[in-house]
Amino acid sequence: MPCKLARRIHAYDFAILEIGMFLDTHPCNTDALEKRQALQVERDALVAEYEANYGPYIVTDKDVQGERWTWVDGPWPWEYERGNGNVAV
Repeated sequence: MPCKLARRIHAYDFAILEIGMFLDTHPCNTDALEKRQALQVERDALVAEYEANYGPYIVTDKDVQGERWTWVDGPWPWEYERGNGNVAV
């Protein structure tokens, strides 16, 4: 499941980037801007779902707490069993 969800997020990333490039040359196109904003909202929801189930989608400096990175505590993406999201042992 993490791979399927990540692929969906990547598709949204691609669409958002493409619309952004279109808006570079068509800055007054309100339809494109509204579509980009709607895609961003949907992408954010997918990232929230991913992070609720599998941990940080992208590791940033916000993941540093104290003297260590917290993302190393959770299971890594390849430690999940395919299809059910349970941690492999």
